[in-house]
Amino acid sequence: MKARATGIAIAALWALVARAAAAPEQAGTQPAATRPSPATSQSVASSLPTVNYADAAFGFELQLPAGWEYDRTRFQQYKDSIGLLRGRAPGGQKALQIVIFRIAPVLGTRSNEGEAAPVRIPAFEDWAMEFGREIAESAGATRVEWEPWSLPPRAGALLSYDSKIGATRTRTHTVCVPFDPSTVWVLVYTGAVEAKEDERRLREEFDQIAGSLRVHYDPGELEQMAAAFQRGEELLERLRQDAARVPLDGVDYYYDIVLAGKPIGYLVRRITREDHPLTSPGARHQVAATGIRVRERCWRFAEDGTARFTRLDLFSSFDLKTGLIEHEQIHLPAPDVPSQRPLVKTDQAIRKDDVLLPSYRTSLDVGLPEPQKPMSVGPVYLDLAWTRVLPALLLDAAQQTHAFVIYNTETRALISELITPLGERAAEGHDGPTYAFEVRDGLIDRPSLLYTDGRGVLLRLVAGDLVVRRVSREYVEETYGARRAAARQRLGAVDDEVR
Repeated sequence: MKARATGIAIAALWALVARAAAAPEQAGTQPAATRPSPATSQSVASSLPTVNYADAAFGFELQLPAGWEYDRTRFQQYKDSIGLLRGRAPGGQKALQIVIFRIAPVLGTRSNEGEAAPVRIPAFEDWAMEFGREIAESAGATRVEWEPWSLPPRAGALLSYDSKIGATRTRTHTVCVPFDPSTVWVLVYTGAVEAKEDERRLREEFDQIAGSLRVHYDPGELEQMAAAFQRGEELLERLRQDAARVPLDGVDYYYDIVLAGKPIGYLVRRITREDHPLTSPGARHQVAATGIRVRERCWRFAEDGTARFTRLDLFSSFDLKTGLIEHEQIHLPAPDVPSQRPLVKTDQAIRKDDVLLPSYRTSLDVGLPEPQKPMSVGPVYLDLAWTRVLPALLLDAAQQTHAFVIYNTETRALISELITPLGERAAEGHDGPTYAFEVRDGLIDRPSLLYTDGRGVLLRLVAGDLVVRRVSREYVEETYGARRAAARQRLGAVDDEVR
């Protein structure tokens, strides 16, 4: 059972991400590379303005340059890698990438007694030397400089080299940090350099960014999560048998959104039983799946007059074989900039059996964007629609953590979701029996506390400074009706969905 549970944990955190095709093998003579020198990095401070970036799927955060253009669409540039982020400075003179590598196991030496060769994970130092040779070759660099790099309790390596793009000389700093024995985190920072001052400033900026890295999980945590994933898989097996009997009341529930004690918007949620068409409207024979449908509509208002409307539609069939996620955000500029048009972002993910097909587009796209690669979701994947009723499924469960894999619309990646029933606890502002649950998305160590009523319907959610609390429709209309009406008028909305 332990081997099975461990396999689930590994699948949840690695094999369930997009199965990208291997990059072409490099050919040619390998450039020279030297062993790490005794010098240490991260010694120079910089005043580069930054913004926080966090990735819950891989459990880290760091400070990135402010004002840059960033693309969080997953990509693959290197073999055995998952690209998480690409960024470019205004003017294109500097760029960065964040990439996660999977160190594949290899066969060891066969014993003298003829026993099969054991499988082992290569040492990080061996992996780093090979990676250094490959990136130097691909960049046309004749020399790679090495330094040790420390993020206690982890020890990594910093690779620096020069290359040319046309007549422009560029300097690249690449830091490699082993998160755990089979996972290496890599930051690549590149800039054009025309003088020593450019080179010095580039290094200062790199040191500031790389030095801000924070990892929020311990390597041993993956093994500890195995039992939670096993419980999650067992719950999914029960749900496949009883999903059609889960009570869905179809009632609109209204929630106030409060940030640092200040109301900033509201959410409306409705969960129903519905038939979802699986064929196009013009098909001769119509086929539909019956399942759970979740509709959420959210308005947020800022002090500067900007507003954001979010529409989230979720569906999952009762046999758990078909799922749909549609996530649309409309960003409305402030009234004093009427020339700026609203920005619309739309994420969609369609699941059939083990395959998830995500897509993403914005109102700025001239044509249809390139489709993203399919993802294999694995045995503990849970459609987002069912996450809304998870507390109802665990009201009588023991106080043990259940873990699943979900699709995150912010990072457009598969991340883990952990939920732990805490039993009956009092919830502020509510009488009668209330139940508490600790919820944690991904590996970021910031769990939320969720309270429900006796049916498992959300009453209150506390996530740091953010509080979501159930209120009446009358409260929502009195508090936000005027701001919503003004925003809808500027938006020219005629659809009742934008309500």
